[in-house]
Amino acid sequence: MRAIISILILVLVMSQTTSAVVQDLAGEFERTEVKIGRTVLVEERTAIWCPSCAQIDPELAAVAQSHGSRAALVALHTNDAFENNASRARMQYQNLSDSRSYGTPTFFVDHQMTAEGFDAWQDVQRRILSQESTREKPEEIFIEVNSDQFGIHVDFDRPSHGQLTLLFLEHDRVVPEGLDNPGEETRDRVLVMMAVIFPGTNSTLYHSNSSFDDGYTLSWDAGDLSWQDPSATSWSVIAVHEPIDGGEPYGVVEIAYREIIGTLAGDNYLAIIFGVSILLGALMVFTPIRTKDEEE
Repeated sequence: MRAIISILILVLVMSQTTSAVVQDLAGEFERTEVKIGRTVLVEERTAIWCPSCAQIDPELAAVAQSHGSRAALVALHTNDAFENNASRARMQYQNLSDSRSYGTPTFFVDHQMTAEGFDAWQDVQRRILSQESTREKPEEIFIEVNSDQFGIHVDFDRPSHGQLTLLFLEHDRVVPEGLDNPGEETRDRVLVMMAVIFPGTNSTLYHSNSSFDDGYTLSWDAGDLSWQDPSATSWSVIAVHEPIDGGEPYGVVEIAYREIIGTLAGDNYLAIIFGVSILLGALMVFTPIRTKDEEE
């Protein structure tokens, strides 16, 4: 009994190691500073015209809500109107470790191709759970995000090794009229811009080149990385510390400004974990240990 309780406490404590921040769309975005954490990165290759994607993509919003800070989901659009330089560069990075050709939807979990097709999600879930239990403590890299009338501003620590990849996502992006669209009127977690930061002073910005992205900009201003997206009322910035030549991330964190539906806010979630941990600890203390004499 004590062994079971000990395991439960360990699981609860480990569940606090992720550090994503989700601010509710109902209020104003507040300046946020976080450290790279142990969030699991899930990247989906998808397309507007893909019937299977149209069926599974709406479910991903619910999955993202249920996982909270445990998983950061990214939609990499390919061969459609939302494909851009950022999504192509991200898929090229995946190809450094796996250059095979895949259809849509295909899921990469922490850089590893995990599952392909409509029935892929069970394999994705198993991979997420496996990664949560094995990821090592990441390097301490701080990310600060602020928002004003001029755009979304990101300040960050440069990595001592590897690369820091900043993924800029738009939520509930409206699909233009006239396209082959078997799904809903919007798509979620669409990658629209990307910046790759290397140790030292080098960096690479991937601007969108899609005709549907007029007005989107990503720029440096006195060391401040600024993203302007006139259509994005709901967005995420995901920071990924990862190897330069491809491979499993060292650490991931997401800062999101989106609608929160039916999920626990971070403070309440941690409070519940803390309370349950105390309860289980008390059970360990007050659960009597049967001695050998009592058993006889």
